[in-house]
Amino acid sequence: MLLHLLVFSFGTVTTFAYSTSGYSWSSSPIPYYINSAFASSFRTAMKAADATWDAAGADFSFSCGSTACTTSANPNVWSYSCDLEKSIGYYNRGDTGVLAAVNFCAVGSSLAEADTTLNTYYSFTTTGAAGKYDVQDLVTHEFGHWLWLLDLSSSGSPSYCSSSVMSTMCRYMYPGQTYRRSLRTDDKDGIKAIYGT
Repeated sequence: MLLHLLVFSFGTVTTFAYSTSGYSWSSSPIPYYINSAFASSFRTAMKAADATWDAAGADFSFSCGSTACTTSANPNVWSYSCDLEKSIGYYNRGDTGVLAAVNFCAVGSSLAEADTTLNTYYSFTTTGAAGKYDVQDLVTHEFGHWLWLLDLSSSGSPSYCSSSVMSTMCRYMYPGQTYRRSLRTDDKDGIKAIYGT
């Protein structure tokens, strides 16, 4: 039986400065694809986000699914489908305040699929330009969800996501922000707790 999940539909179990809910990939590396309509600079930024998690010291890694790492598939996580292809796509969801979302499918507690859809209503950049959202910053955060780390928020998390504690998994993102391109100790502790070292 295939279980369909959305990342924001579950309660959290908070431990120290990371949150998870018990799902994980049963093996690694996890192949994924990026929609080929994204600009080359966007695809490069997304691959850099994957490399950030790969270097976290956990027994887990991502892998582009082919040499080109691209697909014509365009996942729309708001359509709630499971095709078992792990990919990153785009969709104009409108002015919802949601920059991107992740959709999961699982069998038991093992993840079988994850897709991320960027909301193209908003403007994105790869340079951290003012007034636009940084692709690498955003996708590093979204790949954290693929690993089943959940959002940290200012009021309910040990890190409090303050200006002095800027975890990659802090839920808030602002135009021009790039600090989530790099993992903090709590992000690394979270992935190591799930996947070991």
